[in-house]
Amino acid sequence: MMKIKTFCIALALLLLLSSGIVVSAAGKDYVNTETKYKALVIDEDDLLSDTEEAKLLEDMQPLTEYGNIAFWTTTENTSNEIEQARLKRKELFGFESGGVFVINMKVRKLTIQSYGRINDYVNDSYARSITNNASRFATSKDYYSCAKTAFTQMLQLCEKQHISEPLKISGYVVISVMLGLMIALGIAFSKRQNPLLQYEVEDYGKRFRAEGGFEGPVTASFTGYTTAHRPPAPVITFSSGSGCSSGSSCSSCSSGSSCSSCSSCSSCGGGGCGSGGSSSF
Repeated sequence: MMKIKTFCIALALLLLLSSGIVVSAAGKDYVNTETKYKALVIDEDDLLSDTEEAKLLEDMQPLTEYGNIAFWTTTENTSNEIEQARLKRKELFGFESGGVFVINMKVRKLTIQSYGRINDYVNDSYARSITNNASRFATSKDYYSCAKTAFTQMLQLCEKQHISEPLKISGYVVISVMLGLMIALGIAFSKRQNPLLQYEVEDYGKRFRAEGGFEGPVTASFTGYTTAHRPPAPVITFSSGSGCSSGSSCSSCSSGSSCSSCSSCSSCGGGGCGSGGSSSF
């Protein structure tokens, strides 16, 4: 009986190794033998069962064609969830192409942060849309479906497919309505477009002349020149320590987005900025 049990355990380990899936202290991971990119499942909050972790790792594997990818759950408190995700991605993958999907149970946030080739497809806007699409599953405590939705839609973008973005569409609708109202108000108060206002202006002129307030045409005469003083535009200079120089830290990376003060975050030691977006659940 003991021999049979030992044989089963050995067979299970052999199957895991042959499929590329390895169980480590940090979680489950998979290595793409062609690209050498990894997929990691680090479920610190134990939101997924062992079966769900294995299934999710399979769902994540196609993304290793484009970069490293990680799923991480945490209860670490933070005031900037995108920066938290960026630091975790940097810790796991350094300057390699990579992305991380984070479920933070402490601040109730879903976050995607990416860098490198994956970032070429999953930018700030798409990261927000994906986390918003996945948030309904997190709200209902279906964390496997939440993570699967996020990684599936990230893969769709990498494969140049479209994803649903209801939040962005609703924003466009609101903007369109506001523009329509502004145009309607502009027409309503325009003397040229509104015949009622034209009538009021003409009628007021007739009454003004009838009451003796206007005796004839007004002629203009030249009285001289006026001058306006315009101070010179300020010249702004930057000291060598204010921007991002080689080897310095990149403070503008804290948003998770592309650096505004340096062309490449990796050149200033910031760990790579990339893109990031999050949604509450």
